[in-house]
Amino acid sequence: MLLALSAVAALTLAGCTEVKGEYATPSELCGVPVDPSVLEPVLLPGESLTTSSVDSDAQTRRCDVSVDGERVLALEGRLGAPSENYRATWDWQMPQGTEVNIGDEARSTDTVLGAARKCAVQGQEYVFVARAERFYPKRDDAAGRKEAMVRFMTSYFPAAQKAVDCTG
Repeated sequence: MLLALSAVAALTLAGCTEVKGEYATPSELCGVPVDPSVLEPVLLPGESLTTSSVDSDAQTRRCDVSVDGERVLALEGRLGAPSENYRATWDWQMPQGTEVNIGDEARSTDTVLGAARKCAVQGQEYVFVARAERFYPKRDDAAGRKEAMVRFMTSYFPAAQKAVDCTG
């Protein structure tokens, strides 16, 4: 448990970063490595990209990504009890969501994707639940955006889980 808290605290040190000019797609978001080739289609074009991280509690890690001052992507990863009913949250966040193949279970719309996987930290059982939300949906194609979100989370989810040292 202490190791998980330390990992979440270490991610907080990533803080806020900003890239000026026609931004280059980053290779990490708030301390989690990302593949720029799967992140780029999720983002919007612009001159500057900013990331900021906020932790609401010791088990939850949030990361906001803004382009030209507008938040375009929100990421959340958290460790929960193995019995946590994350599906109830998905039911109201994504009532029209479809199953996708990420983690043990995942659901996606064109703007929100949630994924979960059972894992352990120092022998204690958890479920790692991650969510990605993409804003400004009228600026691009819904089907293409959903496909891009699924490709991104397929890559991001295991890296975010590893960042909180939740294995298994």
